[in-house]
Amino acid sequence: MNMRVSLNLLPEEKKEIIRRKGFDRFLFLQAVLLFSVVVFYLLVLGGVFFIVHENRAYVESLGQGYSSDSPEAKDLSGYESEFRDANAFAAQANRFGRVRPDWSGFLVRMDRLIPPHVSFSSLSTKGYQVFVSGVAATRDDFLTLETSLKGDECFSDFQVPVSNLFSEKNVDFQFDFTIRENCLIGTGTL
Repeated sequence: MNMRVSLNLLPEEKKEIIRRKGFDRFLFLQAVLLFSVVVFYLLVLGGVFFIVHENRAYVESLGQGYSSDSPEAKDLSGYESEFRDANAFAAQANRFGRVRPDWSGFLVRMDRLIPPHVSFSSLSTKGYQVFVSGVAATRDDFLTLETSLKGDECFSDFQVPVSNLFSEKNVDFQFDFTIRENCLIGTGTL
């Protein structure tokens, strides 16, 4: 049997320096490995980008050559311009509907609120102000009309002259009120 004895006669500070150098070498090798992996992936991504760029340029050049020669492509571009014009016209019509008063909705709402024995002889507007005159069969019919209009959330600022209440039957009336803008324009609740 052989027995080996190893003696390490280096002082402790030298041993620590040797361990640090080994650890520094290990960190340096890891950093070089990481850097080489990053460079490899950047080269791969650059190659892919170059290939995609070349393919795109090739396809665009083919598309331009095809579109300038083919009558079908000319027809297609004509249809595209017609669709573009139609879409622009529809967008303009939609904008018009959102910023212009919806008087038909107002008239439908008024039709629902007018009692059966009341008729309007005149209805005019100025801005959001509405001027109405007409005839009610009785004073109670006129008061019912006034109550239903005042109870509506879209109408405000009623000006009803007291002279409307002098007659008991065949009441000639006139009054004016204001329509709230959000009820008359756009997607209001009229």
